Amino acid sequence: MIQKEAQGNLDSSDDLYFLTLLPFYHLSSFMSVSGDSSKPIIVAIVANFVIAIAKTVGFFFSGSSALLSESIHSFADVMNQALLYIGIRRGGKEETSVFHYGYSQERFFWNLVSAMGIFVLGCGVTVYHGFHDLFSDRQYKEEGNVQLIIEIILFISLLVESYSFSVAIKEIKSQAVERKKKFFAYLKESLDPSVSAVFWEDMAAITGIFLALIGIIMTSLTGDKTFDAVASIIIGLLMGLIAFHLAVENKKFLIDKAIPEYEMEKIYNILKEEKLIKSLKDVKTLVFGPDRLKFSAHLELNMEELSNRVREKCKNEKPELYHSLIEANTTELNEYNQLFNRVIQEEYKRIEDRLRSGFPSLKHIELNR
Repeated sequence: MIQKEAQGNLDSSDDLYFLTLLPFYHLSSFMSVSGDSSKPIIVAIVANFVIAIAKTVGFFFSGSSALLSESIHSFADVMNQALLYIGIRRGGKEETSVFHYGYSQERFFWNLVSAMGIFVLGCGVTVYHGFHDLFSDRQYKEEGNVQLIIEIILFISLLVESYSFSVAIKEIKSQAVERKKKFFAYLKESLDPSVSAVFWEDMAAITGIFLALIGIIMTSLTGDKTFDAVASIIIGLLMGLIAFHLAVENKKFLIDKAIPEYEMEKIYNILKEEKLIKSLKDVKTLVFGPDRLKFSAHLELNMEELSNRVREKCKNEKPELYHSLIEANTTELNEYNQLFNRVIQEEYKRIEDRLRSGFPSLKHIELNR
């Protein structure tokens, strides 16, 4: 019986090209980064980048602090998703003589850089501008049809963000059902923090748009810019909260997070079928990336089963040796021991191949006696 309680613990020019070309990624975050996914990626880029520009234009016409916060929010998302994409691209590079386990953890580094950028640009600048506007004598502009234009811009932004959010929820739900996990439990244990990032960023974006609308409408109705400034401050704090969450989630992977329970169940189920394995000890796992995992363990072998397999192999491959073992001399015993050790090595190799076949993300396996 296997003992589960033993579980312990592009080139630079390419990056610049993708940073320029792919500033937004919400609608494509669950898709492959190559092949047929290029069209939805470009559609998402154009739609969201245009909305960011539209919000900025609306701010220049109105002077609304809440709309400025939303503009900064959108550009922070542009930067965030561009860095996430670079992380995914670079994290897909294979192992080298310098990096034996590949570059998979690089995606977590870029995610962390992204979170820091959102905190400084999104939270810091927005909150500062909100307080500055709250205590300044500047008046809110609302001449002509500017108010209606601003509301249309925010409404269209809300539709786009809501669609992105629905796509994220649908994908997360399907993956959670597959793992037999509740929605938020799956978000917490996902191998890819980008999944959680997309969900919380989309939720923050929608919440921010509602706050901006409320602040702008209330300021327009009352003539008091306090509503607009407070909405700006709340949006900034919301971005700070999201940035902190992203940083914490990626920190787990940078300090060598273990493989989650769902993946471990799949690994144990494969090993349970092995009659040769009596138990596992000192199991240690590591997540290098969503598609690169490491599993190591000390195996306690079933010696009776192993002896039977060695005898069978000896009988099939070396019948003369098999029949002479009863009156074996030193040379024959040494030959038998060599065969015994070879069978052990072959069985270990077979078990590793089964694990890799049943679990392709398990790139690194260490099985020891």
